[in-house]
Amino acid sequence: MSKSGSGNYGSISAQGGASGGGDQLSEGSVALATKMPRPRARIQDVIPCCVNQLLTSTLVDNVFKIRGIVVSQVSVVGIIRWAERAANGILYKIDDLTSKPIEAWHWLGRDKAKQMTLLPVGVYAKVFGILKCSVGAKSLEVLKIHDLEDMNEFTAHILETVNAHMMLHKALQETAGESVPLAPSQMDDVRDSDESCLSLIRKEVLRLIHECPRQEGKSIHELQTQLCSLNIKAIKEVIEYLTIEGHIYSTVDQEHFRSTD
Repeated sequence: MSKSGSGNYGSISAQGGASGGGDQLSEGSVALATKMPRPRARIQDVIPCCVNQLLTSTLVDNVFKIRGIVVSQVSVVGIIRWAERAANGILYKIDDLTSKPIEAWHWLGRDKAKQMTLLPVGVYAKVFGILKCSVGAKSLEVLKIHDLEDMNEFTAHILETVNAHMMLHKALQETAGESVPLAPSQMDDVRDSDESCLSLIRKEVLRLIHECPRQEGKSIHELQTQLCSLNIKAIKEVIEYLTIEGHIYSTVDQEHFRSTD
């Protein structure tokens, strides 16, 4: 992990992801582009995030920050709520249920945009992209997007998001030395961000319990095996919350639970 707190969370190459800007090159850039082949877009130092974190990030001097952590290339997982073909690409709206959907523009160029098949509305997709801001609205410039073949990818993304931001925030504090007290507005941002991630974990635990077909329900041991990045204490806290809220109930003992739905 670098001292800047931008840990390396992926290195996945993607072709054509940022080609949409090619139609707007300046004259000087055109001359340069004819001499040198355009490099492939690469995903490096990808930080997993939830949509709420991206939409509430701060932008100062063209740099996005979440809780003081610099973010640029990110990954999100959510449901495709909208898919529309444009002249030079495809517009998706991705919803992970932490806030309103975020727009994700997949620039492909005129020819590829006509040939590319749209991912269907209603499926879960993972998006690797670059965070952008235009006319006050934040969006993603897609480097790579694919639908989920296994819902465990969604679970993994939630856990990676929580883990990555905890590690990066800790590294940021260590780099800065003695921590500086946060302003009230910053404290609100931190609470909102943490609550969004916690909400995702609760929903994922509830989903796993709900999908269990057995009469005795899902055991805490099984949940710990599937959610390997969460310790047993964290899982029990989520179980307690879901029980109090009436979403689940214990069955044969205090280790097995079923959904009330």
